[in-house]
Amino acid sequence: MSKDNVQEDQRATPTIIREELLGRLESEGFGLRRREVSVMTRMSENIVDLLDALVELEIFKSRSEAVAAFVEGFVNQRKPIFDEIRKQATDIKKKREAAQHLAVQALKPTNDE
Repeated sequence: MSKDNVQEDQRATPTIIREELLGRLESEGFGLRRREVSVMTRMSENIVDLLDALVELEIFKSRSEAVAAFVEGFVNQRKPIFDEIRKQATDIKKKREAAQHLAVQALKPTNDE
């Protein structure tokens, strides 16, 4: 194999790996959606090193893209339980708002006062 062919293969390898990984992520339905909300997080140094390695290998465009893909994958793999968590959180929010409304009514002065 000529030197030019070796260099061409070396440049193609990250693209092939990226396409294979993103193809898997796409087929599983996560990691590739349009993202509109930014979330700040702190992570351990060894996780950041791993994210940087994935970016360096051009598997992901950024740390943010990698983290989003992994989080979406984790949640999607457990979708039924997270759907139930979301439902219960919504129910709790409605009950909290109703209780707050009652508390405001209870604290209003009555006509007797």
